[in-house]
Amino acid sequence: MGRARGLGALFASLVVAATVLSATGGAAAAPPGRGTVDPASVAESVRYLVETYGVSEREALRRLELQNEAVRLDQVLRKENAAQYGGMWLDQTSGVLVVATTEPAAVRSHLKDLPDRAHVRTQPVRHSLADLTAAKDRIATKVGAGPDAVYLPAVNERDNEVVLWERTWVAQEKFSVAQEGDAARQAIADESGVTVRTKVLPKPTPLSTPNVDWGFCHPLYCTNYGPMRGGLRLDMQRDNGTWGGCTAGFNLRTTGGGFPGKGWLLTAGHCMATKTNNVPTQHNGNPVLQQHGIEKNSYPYDYAALPYVDAAAENTWLASQTGRNRVLKYCRNGGGDSNADTPCGQQATSVDEYITGIHTLAEVKAGWVVCASGSGSSAVNYPASVDSGAGEGYLVGTRCGRVLSTDVGINTDICARAGDSGSPLFSQVDHTALGILEGSQQARHGICYAGELNNYVPIDTILTDLSARAASQGSKFSVITTPNG
Repeated sequence: MGRARGLGALFASLVVAATVLSATGGAAAAPPGRGTVDPASVAESVRYLVETYGVSEREALRRLELQNEAVRLDQVLRKENAAQYGGMWLDQTSGVLVVATTEPAAVRSHLKDLPDRAHVRTQPVRHSLADLTAAKDRIATKVGAGPDAVYLPAVNERDNEVVLWERTWVAQEKFSVAQEGDAARQAIADESGVTVRTKVLPKPTPLSTPNVDWGFCHPLYCTNYGPMRGGLRLDMQRDNGTWGGCTAGFNLRTTGGGFPGKGWLLTAGHCMATKTNNVPTQHNGNPVLQQHGIEKNSYPYDYAALPYVDAAAENTWLASQTGRNRVLKYCRNGGGDSNADTPCGQQATSVDEYITGIHTLAEVKAGWVVCASGSGSSAVNYPASVDSGAGEGYLVGTRCGRVLSTDVGINTDICARAGDSGSPLFSQVDHTALGILEGSQQARHGICYAGELNNYVPIDTILTDLSARAASQGSKFSVITTPNG
């Protein structure tokens, strides 16, 4: 099978595959019934699996169906088998969903009727997910976990343990951390019944940085094709007069209190850090957003909810438009050659992904196939746009990959570069918002190549903290998940 294929041909082959699988049944059959995945809507995710794991389009679709079914199964097991359920993850090497449990027999009844039962296995573990989560919450209380804390606990489902992540860079910013260190050690000692380890959480390096019209909504040039959506370039002026770029994440709405019905745009908080000139944030040379809003810059609490510069701008970019729950898909490859051989889809074609829900960090599983849309770029490739520092050969747009792990954030193998900060991480399988890009452990430059590792701030971490900070105003933040939301 040739690597470069048109998106139309891929859609057609996926639809045929889904039809054949449903008709033939068997272990490789696509699961029917409860939320069958639309082949056309997951073409980029399918392409990622085909290119990365060498599987057929039919097998890739089966794996995405299994991912979709796993969301429902996770909810059922949390509710009905909380004492035995230890979590789950997708092993993409073998295409199998692994369900961890303290008693395999206890969860068997929920697995036997799964449409793709042949590709689900159990793994015995010592602790239930409920016990690990309870231990994590107790430790969080004792160490004062939050945006300004040195220590943040998280559950590691694959290793069946709680990890207390130490943010050394936060510790260095404080005059004294001895008291917090003592509290962390005591919190661990108090959890004698659960495995707890302390690890250092590496600080990701932030990937941040005239009116052009290409005749369609492009990540760098979408002035005349509203509404605002995830994946668009945001340009910010630094205090020295130079400009840098980040990427729009998701559209937000506040309800109640002091901000009733107000629209906001979510991006990375570090994009606004150190800027005091109050020059509005621009897209394609147009002032759109205020430079500052409600923001934090302390991974994984790294976000900025930006209000529009005025009522007229909010009306132009959001209120007068429908489809306010969009993320722009503009397909680009995740490989080293940056050409049409891509695990995403047809190149340089704008398509909208409509976000209809969110997943919490606890719901996101290792092995999930996910996608992100970024606007990092070089002036060599886009001379009419601000150079975000991405490096020559790195092209704006959407790339797909998989979740490698979760800790206090979401770690993926999706390629990203400077200027992609704040970009939306989403699942095509069930059209959900997962997080926004923080940065990388690698400081890579230019075209994508093997072994990418980038970190995303969970969307529920952001919304919870935003709503807590807006509580004094009586307002609650939510991702817009309907066309007219």
